[in-house]
Amino acid sequence: MHPWQELTRDSGLALHGPLNMAMDVAALQADFATLDRDLPAEARGSFGGTNGWTSVPLLDRCLDAAPVVMPGLAMMPSVAALLARVDWRVRACHLLRQGPGEILKWHYDGQALHLEEARILIPIAVPPAAVTWIGHEAVAYPPGQGWAGDFSLPHQVENPTPGQRVVLALDVDVTPAVAHLFPSALSAEPMRRAQLAQECCNLVRVWRTTGEE
Repeated sequence: MHPWQELTRDSGLALHGPLNMAMDVAALQADFATLDRDLPAEARGSFGGTNGWTSVPLLDRCLDAAPVVMPGLAMMPSVAALLARVDWRVRACHLLRQGPGEILKWHYDGQALHLEEARILIPIAVPPAAVTWIGHEAVAYPPGQGWAGDFSLPHQVENPTPGQRVVLALDVDVTPAVAHLFPSALSAEPMRRAQLAQECCNLVRVWRTTGEE
């Protein structure tokens, strides 16, 4: 166990939680199958992956304006309906793919339910044994079940299986309506969370610079 995992284990804080909102799994998977079949290669990105594409933007972030609708969204009407909810503001939406045997090593982001922006993940393809480590906890939710984690803490994404792992990622403004969709424990004690994240991320930086990675 890494030192930052020991800190999260001893913190007693909730690190992840399910979204109180249902997705039609069959429709979501059928839409993705259509996109995966028909979307041209130039509309897909690869960022460090070695087993094909790793990202398809459906709603692309724009810092000073509304996000830009991308061609892939027209192939996924179930996602378009989700994005049309009036009780949240979505800043970006992507399909994220992790190829067989790939690992996205320990890193951290400024996204959590106690911060200004949160990332919601909705699994589409979930191979057995594919997990996201958030601190000391290995997280795996079934297809269609939205969830969020405290991604300001170090996390690592692993797919040791021969299949692909695909999730829908929505970056949303944290509002009371969004927070209401999750267990309150996930955004509790924001000051202690901020301190914990700083300590954990400092340990990850040391781990990187000392060549232990």
